[in-house]
Amino acid sequence: MTVDIETRWMSDYNRKEARTAFSQPGIRYSQAESLMQDDNFRDLSLVERKRVTERILAEIKGRMMEDIVLLETKLSKKNCEVFRLQFAIGEFDMVVFDPEEETCEIYEIKHSDKIVLQQCRHLLDKQKCEDTAFRYGTIIGKYVIYRGAKTSLVQVGV
Repeated sequence: MTVDIETRWMSDYNRKEARTAFSQPGIRYSQAESLMQDDNFRDLSLVERKRVTERILAEIKGRMMEDIVLLETKLSKKNCEVFRLQFAIGEFDMVVFDPEEETCEIYEIKHSDKIVLQQCRHLLDKQKCEDTAFRYGTIIGKYVIYRGAKTSLVQVGV
């Protein structure tokens, strides 16, 4: 029902945290429903409740998408280490590290169905990529997983 997905910190190699990925996404919605039953939430105006509800649901959907992608990748890539990589500013939502091949792939995972150049800003950060390659080997792919049409960074002018 749950799987821990490791978060590694570039600034502190010994610091490792785990984020619990739910294999049953309905649990996230159930948690949100509980929050919306709170008396403080009910005291908000209709406009405020709608804004908060939309924000909560967007966050939940984004987190669910990340969890699903991380979980399925971890289960399918038995020979690789799959984790999130945190920097002082920013993160890679997923790193797939193959210690045998001394290579890695880096990913951003977005719930959006639109191409937004900002989605790949960390993937294009030269220092983040150099630091990642130093620790996890040659970067053989940089990807943004999103809900829109298949495209490439070259097509969006990067």
